[in-house]
Amino acid sequence: MKPVSMIIAGAANPHVRNYYGGLAMGNCPVKTLAISDHDPERLQYAKDFFANSGMEISFYGDWREMYEKHPEAESVMVGTDNIHHFEATREAIMRSKHIYSMKVISMNEGECEELIRLRNQKKIVFEVELELHFSAQYRHIKEAVQSGKLGEIKSIYLTNVSQSPCNYFPNWGDPELSYGKTIPIKAGSSVCRGGGLTDHPHPFDLIHWVTGLEFKKVFAVSSRNQRAHLKVEDHVAITGELEGDVKFFINPSYSNLEENVAKRVLIWPKSLEVNLKVTGSKGYMATDYFDKPLYVVGKNHISPNRLIVDGMGKTAIGGCNGALDCFAKAVRGMRDVESSAEDGLRAVKVMNAAYESIYNNKAVYL
Repeated sequence: MKPVSMIIAGAANPHVRNYYGGLAMGNCPVKTLAISDHDPERLQYAKDFFANSGMEISFYGDWREMYEKHPEAESVMVGTDNIHHFEATREAIMRSKHIYSMKVISMNEGECEELIRLRNQKKIVFEVELELHFSAQYRHIKEAVQSGKLGEIKSIYLTNVSQSPCNYFPNWGDPELSYGKTIPIKAGSSVCRGGGLTDHPHPFDLIHWVTGLEFKKVFAVSSRNQRAHLKVEDHVAITGELEGDVKFFINPSYSNLEENVAKRVLIWPKSLEVNLKVTGSKGYMATDYFDKPLYVVGKNHISPNRLIVDGMGKTAIGGCNGALDCFAKAVRGMRDVESSAEDGLRAVKVMNAAYESIYNNKAVYL
């Protein structure tokens, strides 16, 4: 398969850096032509990373200039701050570029719908980075659910928690850049939308992807931040119902404390977690993407008074990156995208319903 040529519009989303290693590999299904970022430090990081790769990559301080200079590019990875996703994506689609978008597409549902309309008009491929679809763990649990092995699904529990990225990536703590505008989490609150809930769309996508069920009722709460300096919420708890009266609980929070340092240091035993538990009439299954079970044992244990970490590697499916491999094959007409713009919009609708529930202190029906 001929590699798909790509330009990268922004590295404000820290996941963009995660792709650099794969993009620098000789067998990657995507060929990188150029990278842009308005932030000099992020752009310099990209320059340094690819300096000895042997690849001919151009670098720009503005994605608009990059678009003009590279009409030959077949696709665009959109990794700007969320507030700029719509503009950067819309312009790329109007130029008939295929889109690989960091999540979320936009927290503005109208903007998501407009981009889907333009995608249909231009007949381009549009994949959203909901990369947990490529995890062997979740594919296994999806098969168990949809094959009926667990029987009738009764409840789902999903925690997608992490350290706060706002020390390392201050833009993620800016309500405007993250959520797209400044909206208090509650009336009169100095804390605004754009934190843990905006940062963690996986639960709202995974639950639908695993079960095939739509969200019907959402009730969410958020109290005083653990981190008093943050302008965005650092924790949310969400309950509700799916189709068929299936109950769910979601925790998309910055629950794990981080070191107060400028560079990201994931030194805690379990700094990140995507823990899915499904209970059915015939059985129960659970999995965590980061696979680091923790055990705190007391004085009567054979190894007394210890914190035990069972660390196992996470497992992905695909080429240099499962999602990019899928995207390239979709562009070449070999398969459909794994996570579509519609999947991204569906998640955003539930996330906004949770924000509305917090603000009004009542359940929201979808």
